Amino acid sequence: MQPQTATAKSRTINGGQSGRRSSNPSRKSPVQKQVKGPRIRSLGNLLNDDTIQPRQQLCGPWLLERGFSMVFAPTGVGKSLFALGIAAAVAGGGTFGHWKAPAPRRVLLIDGEMDPSDLRGRFQLIVDAATGGDKQKVIGNIHVYARHDQPVGDTSFPDFGNEEHERRILERIRSVRPNLVVLDNLSTLATVDDANASEAWDPFLKMLHRIRETGAAVLVIHHANKGGENYHGSSKIPVMFDSLVRLKPHDSIGGTGGASFKLDFTKLRMQSPDAGQVFTVKFECGTWRWDTLVDPDVADLVRRILDGEFGRQKDAATTLGISSVEVTRMLNKAYDAGIVTREQIRNALQNARDDDEGETSDF
Repeated sequence: MQPQTATAKSRTINGGQSGRRSSNPSRKSPVQKQVKGPRIRSLGNLLNDDTIQPRQQLCGPWLLERGFSMVFAPTGVGKSLFALGIAAAVAGGGTFGHWKAPAPRRVLLIDGEMDPSDLRGRFQLIVDAATGGDKQKVIGNIHVYARHDQPVGDTSFPDFGNEEHERRILERIRSVRPNLVVLDNLSTLATVDDANASEAWDPFLKMLHRIRETGAAVLVIHHANKGGENYHGSSKIPVMFDSLVRLKPHDSIGGTGGASFKLDFTKLRMQSPDAGQVFTVKFECGTWRWDTLVDPDVADLVRRILDGEFGRQKDAATTLGISSVEVTRMLNKAYDAGIVTREQIRNALQNARDDDEGETSDF
């Protein structure tokens, strides 16, 4: 066989076939293990590439390999404890609530806020509370890189919002080779000049992509806005995330030295029964407790009303094929659970009616 000429090589587009046609159209296209430069391939090559495997769950369907997820909550609700609970489950191959980590994985926690003594105390609680996995794996698989745990005089802790620090960040991450990187929290790790300006987030969001190129998933811990209903910052932030997890205070569950919150998803790209559900989560006396607060039908009704789909409760009843009495009963469940107030529902219904009247007056 004659060696391939330079001309033939130039006709090969990364991972595709050369100019020669195969005599067998069902034959799989060769897959190149090492690719230099951009990869542009045919659809047939993509479909026949059996080296591409579905992303595996790290801990539930919302947290996948090489994925981006964000948890946001007001200050003091328990988002850091929640993040440590996830980290322990992933590291030990354990469970967290009803989510299961299928195998122990390596986790890198990057913390920009806490004192080492506080981190140590919280981790002791979290390791003791870890269930369903190997606690020795939890201890061995979690690595901690904390701003306030650096040697005296060391000023090399990076800014995740500074593109000049990219190499430093990636070197730290590659040295651990984690499956999951937890960033706690965004406000203390990344400098963003104007949180409401979309372009101000570009350096941080680009950094997340570079981290994923190392093979790791990223879980970002962030603050909620003033109302607590959404994350703080530009609407550009959630575009690249697979899931957004919202934590809100749950007043009906008390306790000190732990955490208590309601949990739901404001974005969930993957199909999951968790979509539309609201959970109550409590960590107290070294134990996590999860309960379902409202069923998906109630949460969906509330969402559709708040989105302005209905101007009256009877409109919702007609669309859903249920009685007005049933709509009232479902809303009462939502009020009792604290996921929405009567005033919010009244205002949403009124706004929807006003919009309808405005559209009618245009004709």
